[in-house]
Amino acid sequence: MTKSDWMDLAVLERKKYNYLSEVMDLSRQLGEALDRNDDVSVRMLVSMRQDPILGLEEVKRAIEAKQNSMTPEDRERLATPAGEAAPQEAEETAYWNQAGSARRLLERILELDRQLSRRLAGNDSFYGR
Repeated sequence: MTKSDWMDLAVLERKKYNYLSEVMDLSRQLGEALDRNDDVSVRMLVSMRQDPILGLEEVKRAIEAKQNSMTPEDRERLATPAGEAAPQEAEETAYWNQAGSARRLLERILELDRQLSRRLAGNDSFYGR
């Protein structure tokens, strides 16, 4: 994989992180609105989360398109967990760092979303009990 390929992927991971940051911020605000029993803000914030989620879908498609244009060897290298293969270039390191940051933020968002969903829907939550 070329340095440019790694940088393109790192940029896409950065975009993903930015969208995830926006989702996290809106989710926190949603939790605060729930604490205040502010139904108007809750509805507005749930609606506002849709835009960054759609942005995440676009980034996901761009990452998949980039991966589909790679050789099988490059896709295999990309599928190797970051800790199992030593990065060969600074650009590869940048990609793995950015991808790791996005993954960790996503994990935090999923936990917060689980809590918010349970607060909003109780037993009818997407996550169940």
